[in-house]
Amino acid sequence: MDRQARVETAWRRYEEWLSRHAPLSYGLLRDPATPEQLERAERATGVVMPPELRALYLIHDGVRGADLEEFGEQPFSPDGEGDPWHRKANAVDFMPNGQAWLPLDHLIDAHGGPLADATGLDPVPCLPVTASARYTMMEGLYLDPATGALGTWADAQEPAPVGADLADWLEEGVAALAEGRPDRFLGMRPYLSPSGDGLTWFDPDPMYEQDGWRPVTR
Repeated sequence: MDRQARVETAWRRYEEWLSRHAPLSYGLLRDPATPEQLERAERATGVVMPPELRALYLIHDGVRGADLEEFGEQPFSPDGEGDPWHRKANAVDFMPNGQAWLPLDHLIDAHGGPLADATGLDPVPCLPVTASARYTMMEGLYLDPATGALGTWADAQEPAPVGADLADWLEEGVAALAEGRPDRFLGMRPYLSPSGDGLTWFDPDPMYEQDGWRPVTR
């Protein structure tokens, strides 16, 4: 099976898990991107997307809430974790690195902004695919189209390889969810949100359980 087919298969399994166990996260997925939107992103970044990334965007154009302002103004005095704004904020960073899947418009912005600043490259030859909604898109995961490899980027840090491509990463994420364990590439464990309808990933730490997050189990 080629890399594109593996990505499509792994994503469908990931999406099925979300629909069954984290419906709020699932509901944040956007409609498919169009070929015209993909071409616009390539023109804006000057980077041609590899087939596996194009295939992923033709399934969904990332998620709503990669910028939390999309959920409206954050409540000054929320009524606990059941507050609608916080429920969605707790559900958006559901990719296997605990970050949000960037819509193409956000990908363009991050490529020319935070990723360019983090790498110091001009032009930037790689593409940001995730970023942390909680931390205002100042850290994320990039894909190198030349090799297919993923790496991490963050403000004031050197980019670092993950040791996986997009297919490897998604397949491992699906396996970690099914087996209720940390993923083997970044060591992050899946957790359900305090309201029980959102997914995110944290470094394993009992502190999160004290705050109402529940680790995903087999």
